[in-house]
Amino acid sequence: MLNVVNMDDIDEIYDLETPNNVVSNPIRIERDENTVKAYYLDLKKGREKLLVEIDLNTEIATIYPTNTIEGSTFFMDPKYGNIVFEFEGFGVDIEKSTFNGEDAIYGLPDGFTKTLKFGLGLEKKYRIIATTLMTHFRNCEKIVISQSNTTGVNDNVLTINHVDFEKICRGIDRNSDLYQKQATIAKETFVYENILLQSDGEKFPALKTKPQKDFIYKIIRNTDLKKLSFDDKQSLSDLKDNADLSYLTILAGEFEKILSDNHKESTYQKFFEENPLLLTMFAGSPYVKFKNQAYVGGKSFDNTNGQYPDFLQKHKITNNTFIVEIKTPQTLLLEKKPYRETGVYSASKELSGAISQLLTQKYQLETDIATLIKNAEDREVEAYNVQGLIIMGRLSELEEKEMKRSFELYRNNQKNLRIVTYDECLEQLNCFVGLLEKEMKTAANV
Repeated sequence: MLNVVNMDDIDEIYDLETPNNVVSNPIRIERDENTVKAYYLDLKKGREKLLVEIDLNTEIATIYPTNTIEGSTFFMDPKYGNIVFEFEGFGVDIEKSTFNGEDAIYGLPDGFTKTLKFGLGLEKKYRIIATTLMTHFRNCEKIVISQSNTTGVNDNVLTINHVDFEKICRGIDRNSDLYQKQATIAKETFVYENILLQSDGEKFPALKTKPQKDFIYKIIRNTDLKKLSFDDKQSLSDLKDNADLSYLTILAGEFEKILSDNHKESTYQKFFEENPLLLTMFAGSPYVKFKNQAYVGGKSFDNTNGQYPDFLQKHKITNNTFIVEIKTPQTLLLEKKPYRETGVYSASKELSGAISQLLTQKYQLETDIATLIKNAEDREVEAYNVQGLIIMGRLSELEEKEMKRSFELYRNNQKNLRIVTYDECLEQLNCFVGLLEKEMKTAANV
């Protein structure tokens, strides 16, 4: 008899951890050289239910989780509808517990109950696995936990590799801790605001909690935004603006800090890799990440001289490519001494070298684009008169007016590439943050 449990009544079963008023040993075990079986006995009505069947030769064990709460509406019914569990390669067997002498099943992975008279099945905190499948995979009849087979669905059978099952359990643990923590914070805030804050706002100001980015992200990511009301959409828009402002403010602080120290070029490259929004902002057009350290051609017959720009971006609308080369903030922009005492300063070797490097990458990309596209996974990319960006040095290092003039004349006469300094990038980011902050204040006062 396999009666499907109503989802609305599951909590009635799950909130009862141990059977009440059961006979001293309601378990009957059958064993021979090939098979072990265990049954739960209902002596009052003269019936029994198979709980577990173990094939000792194949090391395949099947459990039939059963509600063993006497007096429950669902006594002797399956816990999870038609779903049974099968275990492959775990060496499962039945023995007496050394702790309490109860018949118990050994060898099951963590996350499953072991005592037979409790009806077997998933531990309480992991029962969401079964209830999720009962809701979204309604024709599921078997969950196989396997030591060797990969995770996948085949008709009405779900196979979960043991390693993946452990990851799922750890993820459930993390989510449980996260939401329990947020619930505690919400309750404490509610009590504080409705007692202390309401009684004396000066002595007990409004609480400011630490940002919980993981929690907020999970909520927004799983929300059907199309079903939000107008007021909810406005609240979400305000939340987004606050999140954007907070993110950019933090980003500006991190950028300023990293500029204050002497780091290797790889440090700045990693920073831009982790924050690709900055490169889009500094490029001045909707370029998005395409490849980091991408090969753009140029190898000779001896497999040398290949060109690899720091960042290869792609225009979001036209698919045209854009090259970004970065150096360190400490890189010299101009030579320290003027050319022939004329007040004219020449570009430094590092700057002229960076320009030559980028122009070579541009040439090779435009020349070899057909071959590169042919061998690429993403073929939606073009190379129409490729533009470039060089980020290097500090404008503040140019102390003399003549140095600033020489630098501006030099970079503004470059073709197909822009040269910006790190402190200019920081100023651009800070200006954007200031404008966003001002706009939000104006909107709040309307």
